[in-house]
Amino acid sequence: MKSLQKLKNFILAKLKKTALFKKPQNPFEEQTEIDQKLVFGLRKKGGLPSFKQLKQLPKTLSKKEAVWLKIFGWLIIFSLLFSATSWYWQNVEIVPRAGGDYTEGIVGAPVYINPILAQTNDVDLDLSRLIFSSLMKYDKDGNLAPDLVADYQISEDQTVYTFTLKDNVVWHDQKPLSADDVVFTVKSIQNQEFKSPLLISLRGVKIEKTGDNQISFTLKTPYTPFLSILTFGVLPEHVWGNIPPANSRLAELNLKPIGSGPWQFKALTRDRQGNLKSYSLEPNENYYGDKPYLKQLVFKFYAGFDEAVQALANKQIQGISFIPQDYTDQVAKNKNAVIKSLRLPQYTAVFFNRRANVLLKNEKIRQSLAMSIDKNEIINQALKNEGEAIDGPILPGYLGYHLNIKKYSFDLETANRLLDLDGWNKITPKEYLEAEQKLKAEEESADSDETDEDSSADSGAETSADEPAETGEEIEIDLDQEFFRQKKDSLLKISLTTVDQPEYVKAAEIIKQSWQKIGVRVDLIIIEGTKIQQEVISPRGYQALLFGEIIGSDPDPYPFWHSSQTEDPGLNLALFANSQADKLIIEARQTNNLEEREKKYIAFQDILAGEIPAIFLYNPIYTYVIDKTIKGFAISRIILPADRFNGLEQWFIKTKRKLF
Repeated sequence: MKSLQKLKNFILAKLKKTALFKKPQNPFEEQTEIDQKLVFGLRKKGGLPSFKQLKQLPKTLSKKEAVWLKIFGWLIIFSLLFSATSWYWQNVEIVPRAGGDYTEGIVGAPVYINPILAQTNDVDLDLSRLIFSSLMKYDKDGNLAPDLVADYQISEDQTVYTFTLKDNVVWHDQKPLSADDVVFTVKSIQNQEFKSPLLISLRGVKIEKTGDNQISFTLKTPYTPFLSILTFGVLPEHVWGNIPPANSRLAELNLKPIGSGPWQFKALTRDRQGNLKSYSLEPNENYYGDKPYLKQLVFKFYAGFDEAVQALANKQIQGISFIPQDYTDQVAKNKNAVIKSLRLPQYTAVFFNRRANVLLKNEKIRQSLAMSIDKNEIINQALKNEGEAIDGPILPGYLGYHLNIKKYSFDLETANRLLDLDGWNKITPKEYLEAEQKLKAEEESADSDETDEDSSADSGAETSADEPAETGEEIEIDLDQEFFRQKKDSLLKISLTTVDQPEYVKAAEIIKQSWQKIGVRVDLIIIEGTKIQQEVISPRGYQALLFGEIIGSDPDPYPFWHSSQTEDPGLNLALFANSQADKLIIEARQTNNLEEREKKYIAFQDILAGEIPAIFLYNPIYTYVIDKTIKGFAISRIILPADRFNGLEQWFIKTKRKLF
């Protein structure tokens, strides 16, 4: 408006000045004066020049004045345009819009996309979390929140939990979800024929339908973290009810599931050998919660991290579910890749199986093994400093974290001295080989004698006492090892087993070198990730196991350290059994007094530290990779790897502009 007023004043002043003060000097100037008077006379007092007047304006201006008028006019136009543009940008916002696909690479492959069977395979858990709904879930901030539940109550004695389900929830096949489905799922978990890893958590829990849309759980004794158990997915009874529990692992539904979650099965592809190569999900249009912006999720499966990282570089995928620290530098070179470091409640430890190696029953040996390991070296080399050293099973920041727990600090001198005092003499590699061959020959001779007694009468074979004993495979040792140890007829040797992942393999190599420095012969056994559970962990087929355990949102040590959990599917990998520790664990989970729980957790950890059933090493960082074109990822802490998808409905690729 100010610009228009200035223009008006300029025009009027110019017209007035030329009409009143200039004297005509020739006929042309006289005519100009007449025109000016005409224009000025047409002006209405106090108003703007009319279009008729403005048409006459060029006749009153000199060339110089005309140029300035044009400049002034363009300034006004630009001013108006700038003001309009500024207003627009100040009153609109960029918001997500529906569209776009996200493709993620995963090392491994799904086996059972079934929430009651998926607990031991991260890939199964990832997909189950997206396809199935649960009574409770974790939100993007890591807080426990209702999912299928509209409301719930807990009795005063903390033993009865009553849940009311949301109305109008349907399965992917449009059948309604009801309380019967929840009851069926829980009873299936409790049915030993299903062999569900969740059986441990729900053993002894009674469930019943108390209304059309209501269920109740009754516990024998109070269990404060009970709600956190109810994050498993619910199965549809109308499709699973017809499948015998003994055949549950063979059902096609394990790969083409029907759930009630935000995403549903779309397609899968296999290679010529039948290996699963990709798996596609699409949004569930009838989902009761927020609808996602993304229109498709595709998961591609790789045998190793090299392949996955290469696929990311070639833009075949937009993310990788997890990468070891050894690959972060390589991934960082990809300008489109964003590395997310997520806090995960997991500890990595060396678990001792004292049943498999009698030497591990010796407390002095376990102490020496613990004191010979430099945890900081492992964190530096295997994790590239993306982790923190720990000394117990309850992590910093959790209820019961024991700051003053007994520690076995890195001290090679003391570790060696303990073995010396315990009678383990140092011997040379040559002496070790001789002793090993002698023991092996004696064992085989004893076995041969037993066999001969049973079969000599039938075999007709002749033997000669002068023939050398068969010693089987050649004994191999690390000749770089300075010394070994022997105590009477026993040699100090241990096998260390771990999973074939760069982080674990590197850590295991460091531990092997550490133990060799105190005279231990170490046989390193590396197992494929797809086989570690079935071939090693379930049968407890290891002497020392380097592995990680995710403890969940609650620090309850029951699944990992109670004596009832030493056999599969229990998670007590150290086969730890102590009646006093059991008592403290049970009492802690039965009280909702946080101060009392903390005291009992600390007392339990004191017992654990004294017995050394495991060497606690570190709490790692979970490293996730996602393309920078994917917006809306807002996770910094997870309970399980599958929790990286908490808040997935807020992820987006495409955008639009919207007025406030």
